[in-house]
Amino acid sequence: MKKTLIAFIIVITTIIFICNSLSAIELLKGKTFYMQAQSLEKNADYFKAQDLYKEARKELLGEGDIELADQCRVAYTRLEKIILTYTHSEADVRRMIKEKYPDTTKERIDKVIADGRLAHLEIGGETYYFDQFLNTLYHIYPDFMSVEAKGALGKMGTIFEIMSPYIYEKANPSTWQTLSSSQTYEFDAGLSIPRDSFPERGLLKVWMPLPLSNSSQTDIVIESICSEQYIPYPAQLDGDIGYVYYEFPLEEIKDSIRIGAKFSYTAYEVLFDVDPEKVGEYDKKSALYKRYTSSDKNIAITPEIREAARKIAGDETNPYLIAKKFYDHIVYDLNYSYMPHVALEALKIPESVYVHEHGYGDCGAQSMYFSALCRAMGIPARASGGMQLFPLSAAHCGDHFWAHMYIPNYGWIPVDTSVGQAAKYIITLSKKQQTDFIEYFFSKIDPFRYLIQVDVDVPLYPSSEEPLFFGMVLQAPNAECMEMDENPGLLFMENWKITCKKVISK
Repeated sequence: MKKTLIAFIIVITTIIFICNSLSAIELLKGKTFYMQAQSLEKNADYFKAQDLYKEARKELLGEGDIELADQCRVAYTRLEKIILTYTHSEADVRRMIKEKYPDTTKERIDKVIADGRLAHLEIGGETYYFDQFLNTLYHIYPDFMSVEAKGALGKMGTIFEIMSPYIYEKANPSTWQTLSSSQTYEFDAGLSIPRDSFPERGLLKVWMPLPLSNSSQTDIVIESICSEQYIPYPAQLDGDIGYVYYEFPLEEIKDSIRIGAKFSYTAYEVLFDVDPEKVGEYDKKSALYKRYTSSDKNIAITPEIREAARKIAGDETNPYLIAKKFYDHIVYDLNYSYMPHVALEALKIPESVYVHEHGYGDCGAQSMYFSALCRAMGIPARASGGMQLFPLSAAHCGDHFWAHMYIPNYGWIPVDTSVGQAAKYIITLSKKQQTDFIEYFFSKIDPFRYLIQVDVDVPLYPSSEEPLFFGMVLQAPNAECMEMDENPGLLFMENWKITCKKVISK
């Protein structure tokens, strides 16, 4: 009887142990999924990893592991940036090239694919291409460019028409004067997003761009602003970046989320007439020098970039003339192309490194590369921007970045490689016209600008608790809501509308 009782107790204990073990295993299901998703992400199997992160989040929420569940949400929204950027298979690329350029032979397309210069990424063992690869295609291959120039690129001549009065028809002011040709702008910017796009509860944080006050952008007036009751702190209109910060307590919000502002400011053409013989010496102990000659997140200085900078600079020692060599190198030797910015941020690939390795980039990427080359040679530089505001009836207005270099005795001097580079693609220009156009944008910029930030990767305050959808710049609103399954930043970027109501010349 005693042996039977002992055996019974052992059986019961074993059953309880097994049940408890199974419960423990069940409780670890979310963490197991999370670790498996990490492994898939490490092996660049982003589609499967994203799905598994989502599954892990559901399990972890059920298990009460809120912290790890939040990490899953951050992870799958990070992968979403990559997946939304690299969307085309090789078959898609071949088909789309043939559709856009019907006369292209199979052999020519084979050569383009084999060259490997179109932005692409291996995902789950298959090659996927950047969704804007056609822009790269016609900018880096002359035969596609010649076809494109007959259409869309032919319209770039309008930019030359707009800029000609600034380049040819007026004398520069005195050397002491750097501002001229003011333009006053009035803007209406905003968005409205349906309430059901957000969870019932939680805190929605939004950072909305506004014009930044500096010497070339003055007399800022915020005429009106939406949802001001949800703005806890004063708007930031000076310093390194212009913006206003919102906090929406979602449980109190019944209608659509609305943000926006009407504002005006005056912008100036900036013209520097630099005499290289009058360039002074840097104060290498100053905060400015240390900050703007250091390697940064996207203005990264790698050994390869440092070596390239030395090679381009050659025996030149004057910082202004060294910077001119960098400008010429980018304008003449590199090509313009749209960039996979959001994916690069998710993959932690610095923009300056991407341009150096691929030999092309858009306005922001070129500005960051120019700044990296300058910094590598001890020349303070930064990538500034917001929007380009060529008159609405005449040319495109859109997101834009340019650079500034700091030259002793002169200060911050503007440099715009990509607008300068536009002359290469205006086929109607003579060689002299191209040269004059390109020369203007080294030490001068037009007054058709909307400056939001003086550099990239400027921190926002209050700082976000998680990575924003696109944290490098603030050309459109960015947002954070830790109670949402998806990153709200994309939603705000897609719905943002900005118009220049009126342009008044003085």
